[in-house]
Amino acid sequence: MKRAEAVALLKELGAEQLIQPFLVLIEQRSPDRYQLQIKGNYNLREIEMFVKNRFSLEESKGYLILN
Repeated sequence: MKRAEAVALLKELGAEQLIQPFLVLIEQRSPDRYQLQIKGNYNLREIEMFVKNRFSLEESKGYLILN
């Protein structure tokens, strides 16, 4: 996803009260692609339904990772 998409997604997840983040990272994966990493409280099932097929989603090392 692009950086602006990552920021917008983070805002949407917060507005829908799907996350309570302790730490948020927007990590650059390639020159124009970013990955959103969230550490905190969240409901994975609800977030999966919210993002549907727009973004890939996984959990790793205590982080929710969205691409």
